[in-house]
Amino acid sequence: MKAGLGVRPELFAPIEELKPELGFLEAHSENYFGESLARAKLLDLRQNYAVSLHGVGLSLGRADNLNQSHLKELKKLVSEVEPVYVSEHLAWSAYSHRHVPDLLPLPLTDLALQIMCEHVDKMQSVLNRQIFVENPSNYLLFDQLQIPEPEFLNELARRTGCGLLLDVNNVHVSATNVGRDPNQYIAELNSDYIGQYHLAGYTEVEREVAGITETLLIDTHNHPVYPPVWELFDVVLERHGARPTLIEWDSDFPDFHVLLDECSKANQRLENYTQADLVSLPKQTNIGHIEQTLGGEQSAFLDAVFSLQASLDTATEQHKHRLWVYQNNVFAALQDYFKDIYPATCGVVGDAFFKQMVQRYIQTEPPKEGNIYLYGANFHTIIETFEGLQSLTYLADLACYEWAIHSAYFATVSDSFEPNSIAQEQLLTVDIVMNDSAQLIRSQFPIYEIHRQSLPDFEGEVNIDLSQSQDELLVFKVANSVSTKVLNSEQASFISALKSCANLLQAIETLQGSISEEALSSSLSLVFECKLLALSSTKQVA
Repeated sequence: MKAGLGVRPELFAPIEELKPELGFLEAHSENYFGESLARAKLLDLRQNYAVSLHGVGLSLGRADNLNQSHLKELKKLVSEVEPVYVSEHLAWSAYSHRHVPDLLPLPLTDLALQIMCEHVDKMQSVLNRQIFVENPSNYLLFDQLQIPEPEFLNELARRTGCGLLLDVNNVHVSATNVGRDPNQYIAELNSDYIGQYHLAGYTEVEREVAGITETLLIDTHNHPVYPPVWELFDVVLERHGARPTLIEWDSDFPDFHVLLDECSKANQRLENYTQADLVSLPKQTNIGHIEQTLGGEQSAFLDAVFSLQASLDTATEQHKHRLWVYQNNVFAALQDYFKDIYPATCGVVGDAFFKQMVQRYIQTEPPKEGNIYLYGANFHTIIETFEGLQSLTYLADLACYEWAIHSAYFATVSDSFEPNSIAQEQLLTVDIVMNDSAQLIRSQFPIYEIHRQSLPDFEGEVNIDLSQSQDELLVFKVANSVSTKVLNSEQASFISALKSCANLLQAIETLQGSISEEALSSSLSLVFECKLLALSSTKQVA
């Protein structure tokens, strides 16, 4: 049995080059929603490695209904990847119309157990397979009667037939943070239900509260596995036996051989133990959906996070102030995400000012989906009203252009058709659909040059004349690669007409008298060169 490795886009190249011997690769499911280059790469790796899908955004512990579009995307991904394991978390991240990119704590009550059972049943039913549920990292406890976490997990597995993903790092982190005995925790878990192990590194943080310095361990996945976790892993193996084991490292990546060394350390321990069979005892709970007071608690928790409150009323007295952990996680993750989407916008205003803009946007319009890549389309509206940006009249257009590039990357693109494949007499009248990624960005400013010269990797002297030109940009994706074409006004008019017409003839007739034959020929060549059209029998005229 060989240890597996968490795979991220930063690791695609070394894995493809070195082809290391790994038990499996594990990918965060939501990072591969949409028809992106990352998804195509993961499917390529699937040819040589078993793949596990680890979800972080479905929010199994939410008090209301699971997001059906998220489940649909996950089902499609599972169908394509055919993973050896699918897993999620004993946590929640969404309630009602708000979603955060973090795993929030669930009070371990009878009501929470009922809701988790219902949602695990739903997830397994939709995917038509068993899932694993991972134990959380805890930073606080709630001020109400709790079911001991091992008992909660055992009962969840017994009722639903799911397996358990035992994250050994999380056991150590939680034990340190909330005063739990990690050995007793491990002993109380039922071996029959454990299907997988995770190992990772953490970050030690000191923070002064009311004159007292407090040390917390934060589950950051950006360090080697520390000695206490290796020691705890030995305890786990002695108690529960070998299981498929993963090394998680999600950011601040070291030399690739450091990751392979971590896998080797796990392999050395796994060799001394045999793997027991995973017991699955499916049992339908049929409890009906229960929201009751848990929904109010989750809504209040999200209010406290987004409003940057100093404490959480429902936590125990000694843990109320630890709300800052979740606030830091949420705002830092979203600020990094926005910086990736809007690098030129950030380059124009600077990091500090950009973070203020993002914070305002997050608080005004929180994420609504577990698929974080859908978030941020309206960022330009914050720019238009943010104090201090009135002189940067081009900035909103720049943000719109950057969002077009981002959204095109994840767009699903139908197979384009070649004009030679259609009879000449039918070419102009056959029903067509525009490539879903294709977007027109029209600005009175030279947005293309502003963007190019504001990126972090731009070298040279910035030289932009805001009165130099008006830009009409076509953003589109072909074969998982996103491109931009700077159009003239006639080409832009033709593309715009195509978006609202059922066929080429309608678009031509719409522009009759306003476009020259030369420009029409040029526009048609552009459309076919960029593979913007696909055949459709269901095209709806806008």
